[in-house]
Amino acid sequence: MKIQKKVVAAALLTLALPISAFATATLQNAYVLAGVSDYGTLGSNGNASPGILFDKDGTSTYGVNDFLTPGSPFEGFYVTSSSGSYAANNYGSSSFSTFALTQNSATSVTATSTSSDGRLGVTNDYLLTTIGGRSAIEITTTLTNKSTSVLDSLAFLRTLDPDPDVNAFGSYYTTNVVLSGDQACGTGPSTGQTICIFTSASYAHKAGVSSSWTTSPAAYLGGLDDGNGDYAIGIGFDLGSLAAGQSLTLTYGYALGASRDVATGTVPEPTSALLIATGLIGMARTLRSKRAKA
Repeated sequence: MKIQKKVVAAALLTLALPISAFATATLQNAYVLAGVSDYGTLGSNGNASPGILFDKDGTSTYGVNDFLTPGSPFEGFYVTSSSGSYAANNYGSSSFSTFALTQNSATSVTATSTSSDGRLGVTNDYLLTTIGGRSAIEITTTLTNKSTSVLDSLAFLRTLDPDPDVNAFGSYYTTNVVLSGDQACGTGPSTGQTICIFTSASYAHKAGVSSSWTTSPAAYLGGLDDGNGDYAIGIGFDLGSLAAGQSLTLTYGYALGASRDVATGTVPEPTSALLIATGLIGMARTLRSKRAKA
């Protein structure tokens, strides 16, 4: 019994400690298994697993249909300003020092770093959650101006090339849609599995689909809707100016589903639908009971 308690205590202690020495961290609940790389992005560094895996039944049986790891794993963020540009991508490109990763819990990881020139600090907080009845990886990004001058014309892009059909069906093709300025989705035609990038941030922004996997926030802000193919989805943000020593925060994320309707919240996950149905049945029984007593 004492040994078991020591093991549990050690495991809980580990969750609260930085784990940058191990290169990657993991987000996991019954529906989603995803890596967080020491580039500060989603993924486990390059093609290592897990990238982003999804189980529609919520049984922690994620299968082989990884959204991220096939081919050239492309998930990252890009910052442009009048004083310089910065990039970080799971495939290995980075303008930042190695991100320090802190495993806050099984469903929460924080990644923190500073650009190689020392001018820009970035913290990405990753959280597995449910938003509008859909499984989501919520991301909160904090940008800090560590220089002594204003960062003007500041813009930000988050982008992903989804490949859910590759491991089971050998196809990189996705059917893609820009639903609004707030959301764009990629769907594997064979698996039906869908991932959508979304935001409700107050900063000016625009979601899109890029056939060239552009890393330019301005290109997304200008409007991109390139249709179906082995393309990337993303959202560009116009952040204006950031004074020396100041920070700003924006929240966005990825929603996942067994179909586009589920990923966009048009219909709930099967488990959610069952809970709703059970609640409705219970309400009906209560009403019948009250009527019978009356």
